This record gives sequence, C-alpha cells and structure tokens, in this order.
Amino acid sequence: MYKFLFIFSFLVFVSCDKSDDNQSVVSDLKDINSLSDYENEIKSGVSLIFYHATWCTICKAQRPAVEALSKDDVLKSVKFRQVDTDKNKDITTKFNVSGQPVIIVYKNGKEEKRLIGSGHSQQKLTDILKALL
Repeated sequence: MYKFLFIFSFLVFVSCDKSDDNQSVVSDLKDINSLSDYENEIKSGVSLIFYHATWCTICKAQRPAVEALSKDDVLKSVKFRQVDTDKNKDITTKFNVSGQPVIIVYKNGKEEKRLIGSGHSQQKLTDILKALL
C-alpha cells in the first residue's frame, strides 16, 4: 500500500505544470520568430539581440539591464529584439548560439559584439551601443 502511495505521489509531483516554464516572457523587446525576420532586423543600423529561455534563471538576472536599455532615449535608434532559444532552433543554429543568455550586437548586418552569460551591466551595454551609433 505504501509503495502505491509513494509512486502515486511521485507521479503527481513530476507531472505538475511548471507555469514559469510554459509562459512567454512579457517584454518591451520585440520577439523574433523566424530566420527571415532576424536577417531583416539586423541588416541595417544597430541591433541588439537577446537570446533567452523562459525557464532560465540566468536570463532572468540579465533581462533588467537589457530592458532598461530599450527605454533609454539616447539609444532610441537601436533595435532591441529577443529570441527564445527553445522556440527558434533554426536561428540559434545559424548564428552559433549554443546556450543562453547571449547578447549579440550588430551594425549593418555585421556582428560587432557577443556577450555570453549574465553580469553585463546596463552601463557596459550602453557603452557598447553608443560606440556603434
């Protein structure tokens, strides 16, 4: 009897819906969901692409600095976009993104900077973008 209760409890626990994993991220960053959209976004001007996964705690730690940039009037000409790595394997494969978070900065279609992991301050990101404007 105890075996049955243990197995039942275990199955209920592991099958619980992890709501954070299944919800999309609400953001000021525009989502990119296709390879053609990605290539159009980066082809002219300065673009910052934030690669993330909804379940990734490291991504959640980096997000506030990226979000703050998108609200900075000095950087209003920069295109701020995001790519969900779980939903866009074709993009991550083509642009050699094997984890998250990753921030890639482009100018006129050319990759200028790639930052991997978290801990990149708003000021550091601002300085990188201002140098390209």
